[in-house]
Amino acid sequence: MGSMTEPRVPTTPDQRCIDDYRPIKVICIGAGMCGIAVGCLFPQHIPNLELTIYEKNADVGGTWLENHYPGLRPGKRLSGNSPRKLRTNIPPDLTPHVYQYTFASNPNWSRFYPPGAEFEEYLKTVAKKYDVYKNTKFRHRFISARWLEEQGQWEVTLRRLEDGVTITDLAEVIIKATGFVNDWRWPNVPGREKFTGTMLHTANWDDNFDPAGKKVAVLGYGSTGVQITPAIQPAVKQLDHYVRGRVWVPPGGGTNTEELIERGVQNNFDHSLEERKRFTENPELYLEFRKKQEAYCNNVQRIFFKDSEAQKQFTMFLDANLKETTKPKPWLYGVLRPEYAPGCRRLIMGQAWLECMQEENANIIPKDVKEFTENGIVDEDGVERHYDAIICATGFDTRLDSSGTPFIGRNGKPLSEVWDPDPVAYFGVNPEQMPNLFLMFGPNTAPFAGSIVHTFESTAHYIIKCVQKLQREYLKSMVCKPQALRNWIKHVDRHMSKTVMSDSCVTWFKRNKPDGRTITMWPGSAMNGHIGWKNPRFEDFEYTSWLPEDDTLAWLGNGCTVAELTGVGDTTNYMDYKDVSKILPVPTKDYVPPVLPAFGQKAPSEVNGAETNQQGLEQQHAALEHVDGNTIPSTALDAKAPAGTKLAASHEIAPLGPKVDPGTKRFPPPRPESGTETSSEE
Repeated sequence: MGSMTEPRVPTTPDQRCIDDYRPIKVICIGAGMCGIAVGCLFPQHIPNLELTIYEKNADVGGTWLENHYPGLRPGKRLSGNSPRKLRTNIPPDLTPHVYQYTFASNPNWSRFYPPGAEFEEYLKTVAKKYDVYKNTKFRHRFISARWLEEQGQWEVTLRRLEDGVTITDLAEVIIKATGFVNDWRWPNVPGREKFTGTMLHTANWDDNFDPAGKKVAVLGYGSTGVQITPAIQPAVKQLDHYVRGRVWVPPGGGTNTEELIERGVQNNFDHSLEERKRFTENPELYLEFRKKQEAYCNNVQRIFFKDSEAQKQFTMFLDANLKETTKPKPWLYGVLRPEYAPGCRRLIMGQAWLECMQEENANIIPKDVKEFTENGIVDEDGVERHYDAIICATGFDTRLDSSGTPFIGRNGKPLSEVWDPDPVAYFGVNPEQMPNLFLMFGPNTAPFAGSIVHTFESTAHYIIKCVQKLQREYLKSMVCKPQALRNWIKHVDRHMSKTVMSDSCVTWFKRNKPDGRTITMWPGSAMNGHIGWKNPRFEDFEYTSWLPEDDTLAWLGNGCTVAELTGVGDTTNYMDYKDVSKILPVPTKDYVPPVLPAFGQKAPSEVNGAETNQQGLEQQHAALEHVDGNTIPSTALDAKAPAGTKLAASHEIAPLGPKVDPGTKRFPPPRPESGTETSSEE
């Protein structure tokens, strides 16, 4: 057993500065996209942090590192002599211009939907840039975690894969960042060991497998299944795709079809070297392009409201596309056309799949698989078909069942019991009876519309605020109140009842129960979630403290900050003129600051009896350009606001400093002379 970190009981806070934060340790399980976000953001926002990220693989990347089945790019198929070592493509419901961190733009994507290898490389590059590797221990498999009430810590047990040794570690906070697509599973079909041909799972792909000239069966019709079939169809002798349900297939690029239409392409396009050079040299131009793509994604929320006009039009659009695409094999329309509303089951962004299934060597078998045999597959009707290879694109264990890797919370309660009958967590982040356990991509966090990466960042910032509170206020633990969790469940279920999720459909969104409870979707869009996670309701948590009940405010400290006491540091760090436009109301484009009289003179309105410019007076202390030779930063004056922006009343304004008599000189300092450095953004 490895060594254990000693519990750190906080020192007396009233003897410390308020910002001399106590040390706190955070363990994160997983270094995929969520874990990398933790590794990038937490050290920047949490002082005195000891962060350890444990990852079972040999590198960062999670599902992008592990998955490398054929399916290079949507709309492009592979030939028999194509390279065997391939990478999965980014799911074409989101272009990578949306599917990347807001703080780590990549202007160099080769295509609108590039090869998955580019995204894998992107994640590694981000991890290097933000020093995530420094805090990550690879080849460590998580086994279990147990809450130690007296110590206020989680005891985490792991297996070191390089030598098989079991180790333990302690931390005040644990973050589960393993996501949904982490634990791949074979299909629950008997006889797998009997099959004498090649059997593969897409999540455990053999790069040496060559499908050329073979009779191949594909099981599973989720995102993976519809990516791999068009990739191998031109190379195989025969392709049978077992599809036991019905699917909606949007054409083009899903939520970003508009960009394809604008560029006059059907499925994809290259970003030319010239365009990528412009994006690289002009970050504002690339930001504008990113915002355009993200706006496409954010603006589709309406189609998920049941019986809405947008939903009806979307259904008609998909129905027409399905009917048109299946004209070579019209019977497929009746086989594939769902009765449920689009979005109840995850939309299959597989136009290339739908097209390749019209080819002579490709067939859809709308039957369940009953068993595997020595030579192939027996379907539910008892029909046996022979194959050289069977590819299982049957995905992952998405039940959020943690019984195999238990978290034992307060009073010895395992998370698997807390999550019976369904997994729930307050705001998708904190489960009941699990103090200081926070989830990334937990239950009910996937947005209906918008970027899932935006969601990852929003939840990371939410957890950061929770950890900061634990650290700042000398709290031993925080966990959601039972009533708060019930309120959350009520809100989620009420929202789902108004959406397409209330339809009857078999989907892992509802644990494959047609009329089950939705466990994956956030009750709204990514933007809705961003605002919700940005504003934690700390009153919805129960706390235990290291401080005595009669002295819970001792964390306010000795009355000083570190900078004041030591003379080292910035004692005015709350003033940052480059951010002034984010603090002050932004004047409208046609706003003209009022003319103020010289000291001792009357205002023009007093002399002429004219009505004073009320808006100008309300803003004068924030929008003056020249007073006694002093100026304020240009951002407050030059920043633009949408037409019709209403300015706040004076009592709503966050001033640069206290309001002062016009005769004083307590205004922001003058701008630097020309040629000197300034933090103002022109």
